Amino acid sequence: MTAVPEGPDPAGGRPKPGAPVDSRRRRWAGRAKALGEAARVRTRRFWDGAQPTLRQLWWSEEPATPVTTVDRRVPEPLAVPAQGQVYVFLVRATYTWSSDSARPELFGWYVDYFQQQAAQRLHRLAVRYAVEVPPHRPRDLHAALTAALADDDPAPWTYARGEVTFACEPDVTVHLDERVRKLLQPYWEQRIALECERDLARRRAEYAEERDRRDRREQMPGEAGRARRGSRPDGPVESFTPLEPLLPPPAPRPAPGQRSRPGEPEPPTV
Repeated sequence: MTAVPEGPDPAGGRPKPGAPVDSRRRRWAGRAKALGEAARVRTRRFWDGAQPTLRQLWWSEEPATPVTTVDRRVPEPLAVPAQGQVYVFLVRATYTWSSDSARPELFGWYVDYFQQQAAQRLHRLAVRYAVEVPPHRPRDLHAALTAALADDDPAPWTYARGEVTFACEPDVTVHLDERVRKLLQPYWEQRIALECERDLARRRAEYAEERDRRDRREQMPGEAGRARRGSRPDGPVESFTPLEPLLPPPAPRPAPGQRSRPGEPEPPTV
């Protein structure tokens, strides 16, 4: 006997043996379409129900707030030749670096990278003005550098590498050469001694003038002098205390050859 494959019957969807092939394909296509539509409905329903939970789990990256990082560097002083090219000035600078675009872990590396450029820039500026200043006038060079940093090459200085930008503000002080300092030390010692003597003489003159003025006030005659003396806080208080009672005035004496009135005592006979 030859086995015949069983196809889907009409009740169970299984085609009968010998049924046309096109009708079976249409039935399978209709069933697949129905299943796909049901799957899309279930998927859409599931997705709509999961939206609130997924919104809570979504990663939302907020824009980063720029943070400014500041660092100060104090490198070795710069030696620039003074007028005459014999002595030098020592220019000390404090560099304040700031940036709001550099990452904190790379901030120090960038500062080391730009520090040499800032030092060379300040050195060129100091050499330009130091050649015209005598070696014993550091204040004049400091004033010239301060004016140059405000007008000719104003701070802050800007440096950039890629998208990272740095700002540098130098703070400059000028010091004497040690050889010039030793030469000026005796002069300044003598000057300080003379100023001390002048100040002492001035104080002595003011004290003597005040003492003479006080003595003249005390020696003024009349009520003004007594009032001034009495008004002194350290002066004695003047007061009059009679030691004896006041006696009556003496009676008038009669003329020679004239008798005294009755009841009057006789004048003594000399």
